[in-house]
Amino acid sequence: MAQRTQARDPVCDMVVDIATTTLRSTFQGETYYFCSPECREAFEANPAQYAARAAGAADAKRPKREQPLERHEPRFTKTDGIVAPKFGSAGSGGAEYELLPEAHDDELDP
Repeated sequence: MAQRTQARDPVCDMVVDIATTTLRSTFQGETYYFCSPECREAFEANPAQYAARAAGAADAKRPKREQPLERHEPRFTKTDGIVAPKFGSAGSGGAEYELLPEAHDDELDP
């Protein structure tokens, strides 16, 4: 099993090197590491709040149960080697809805 070398400061969420920091505190059997004396003092003033927040952040990073991905239709159709955008897709650009240029007669009215 690989030994972890970094931890997150539960107060400011900064990454701390476990091997070099001397700023540590233990709460309910768990060791917490800090980036500064101020963060350690804030933790020791209210350890339950910061320990719960650190535990919540660790739970959020765990992968959730694998759920099937939502399936989408492709934006194009392919028939006999001809690729064409589907109706209303961004590939068509909406050109089918554009008005044609105004038509004029070449003859002038007398």
